[in-house]
Amino acid sequence: MYYATAFIWIIVLTLIINFILLFMLLLRYHQLNPDYMYGGMVMEELTLTEEGYELSDLMQERLTELDQWAMLLDENGNVIWSFRKPPEIKDSYSSSEIAAMCRWYLNDYPVYLRVWEDKIMVVARPKDSMWKYNVELPVAWIKYIMRIGGWIIVFDFLGILALAAFLFRRGAKNREQARSEWIAGISHDIRTPLSMVMGYADMLESDGTLTEEERREAAVIRHQSMVMKELIEDLNLTSRLEYSMQPLRMEKVRPTAVVREVAAAFLSDARDDELEIDVDISGHAEEVWIKADQKLLVRALRNLFHNSLQHGRKGKIMLIRLHVWQERKWCCISFADNGIGYSDEVLHGLRSGRKKRAEQKIRGLGIVQKIVLAHGGRILFRNNAEGGSYCEMRFRAYCIKN
Repeated sequence: MYYATAFIWIIVLTLIINFILLFMLLLRYHQLNPDYMYGGMVMEELTLTEEGYELSDLMQERLTELDQWAMLLDENGNVIWSFRKPPEIKDSYSSSEIAAMCRWYLNDYPVYLRVWEDKIMVVARPKDSMWKYNVELPVAWIKYIMRIGGWIIVFDFLGILALAAFLFRRGAKNREQARSEWIAGISHDIRTPLSMVMGYADMLESDGTLTEEERREAAVIRHQSMVMKELIEDLNLTSRLEYSMQPLRMEKVRPTAVVREVAAAFLSDARDDELEIDVDISGHAEEVWIKADQKLLVRALRNLFHNSLQHGRKGKIMLIRLHVWQERKWCCISFADNGIGYSDEVLHGLRSGRKKRAEQKIRGLGIVQKIVLAHGGRILFRNNAEGGSYCEMRFRAYCIKN
């Protein structure tokens, strides 16, 4: 959406700039091309009297002001009248010379001819004031240019858009690189003091000389430090996955083993009557292997567990169902709970990629989504008809034991 908007603005700005340039060129053309006098104008102001031809005072002033001169030729090419004619200009011309001056110049003066009865009016402009050459082009070629002119304009705009896209992507890539490096640096700087806080809190929690209340407060400090550490890791991982900077350590992984490992870890850490986990392995799923980064796969499952336990709890006991099965070329892993389910805001954020409004609840799920997509897989978030949330992950089953 960002690039599409930028492209539209580039097109609009390009059109505006072109119109402004065209207007400036036309304005400048008018300034550099004064209203010179032509043969017809001079002829209208020329009168034949008993003493010869006379030019009106107004036309004389205009020709003088514009530094022009004029002469009238008879049928034999002889000059019978002139006004401000330079000395180097002859008084008689042959038919070939008249034809030449009609198309080109006369002694470097750009001249314009007008036939009047059996006479020819010649009006000249100042030297170096006009580029005057006849241009001859085949009509077929002109029609061809008119036919492809629209395509030329289209390709011109496509070229502008391609250049803009390249510059935008390059700038965005540099910004993404800088952002990722900044996040990685901040994460690294925070980890060391945070580890010290966690260490001291653990020591205080196990110190028998402290009261029960003091040890409980130390446990709270350690727990919150763990939460902060996970948030920092989530921030760093999200950044690296978003900008494709997280190298995937691909290896052969048995998804059933990973699912059991994560489920056992959460079940052992949970208090009595707090969590129930049902693991269902269907068909030949036990024999399926996939190519994946095992640590990231574990992280995805752990984030689903954390999201259900922290944001989806509905009753006293949280029931989580894990199902692994094979469907054609896919190894499928589903995660479902009996909690309150995903809100419409969370589902909309996951499907559209706009996660700002539901950032707190969606952060861990967003990481799950990025991990699956980074593996070339597919992922689906929805709510069950009977209640609770549902997430389905699909990974390509590259290796199957026969």
